[in-house]
Amino acid sequence: MIKEHHQADLWLLLATFFWGVTFVAVKDAMRYATPLAFLGARFLLAGVLLLPFYYRGFARLGWRGWRDGVLLGVFLFAGYALQTAGLVHTTATRSAFITGMAVVLVPLFSIAMLGKRPDRWLVLGTLLAAGGLYFLSRPEGGGFNRGDALTALCAACFAVVIIMVEVYTKRHEPMDMVLAQIATTVVLCAVLAWFLERPRIEFTPSLWLDLSATTVLATVGSLVIQFTYQRKTEATRAAVIYTLEPLFAALFAWLVAGDTMSGWGWMGAGLIFTGMLASELSKR
Repeated sequence: MIKEHHQADLWLLLATFFWGVTFVAVKDAMRYATPLAFLGARFLLAGVLLLPFYYRGFARLGWRGWRDGVLLGVFLFAGYALQTAGLVHTTATRSAFITGMAVVLVPLFSIAMLGKRPDRWLVLGTLLAAGGLYFLSRPEGGGFNRGDALTALCAACFAVVIIMVEVYTKRHEPMDMVLAQIATTVVLCAVLAWFLERPRIEFTPSLWLDLSATTVLATVGSLVIQFTYQRKTEATRAAVIYTLEPLFAALFAWLVAGDTMSGWGWMGAGLIFTGMLASELSKR
């Protein structure tokens, strides 16, 4: 029989695959919707699907829970909004590898936010990732465009979210925090869309497919899998599995959309991936 932690690893691998698929789906969705309109629809549907199972969490949260959940939601919204807007201007593959740099930024931000000390693996991982971003953004690699810059800011927001989740899930039920984040994201999308863009969404068959992939698989499915199975394995094992997300994204983008990069781009992507792995060794 498969041991519990091995079974958990397989489930987390599936969740990581779902996240990888998201990049291609969101890239395609930008043909039919503006970023915040699509993001709002995605999280609204996710909330509707989760609410029947976790609605009691709203009553449990209390004002401290809502305070923490809303703060988490603000950074989650910022991360997804920047990533979605970035995909208008960059490729799914580049977006995935730049987003993956959040793994490197987590221990760096932990130094400032939690007072943790760096080690040689973290320094090595940061240098490798920085070198990778340089090669990925060289003119021969496609240049560092507006979408890449937005995605780099997205990675910073996701790094903050990861750290805050580590702290807040010790105070509150994890899925209660998920509901609070989703509610906050939906509200921010609804309000800010009218100020930051001209909201547009065309419910074509392709868009419904994109919404289904991002909502059912990458939002609801992956979140439930993550919060159910990550606690059944070691955090470092889970983190290494999560580093496979950009590789899944690159493979799926190549198979479905014919997305390719130059040799310099792949060298940069490889260095970023190696830096992600090295930074995970700093958590052992």
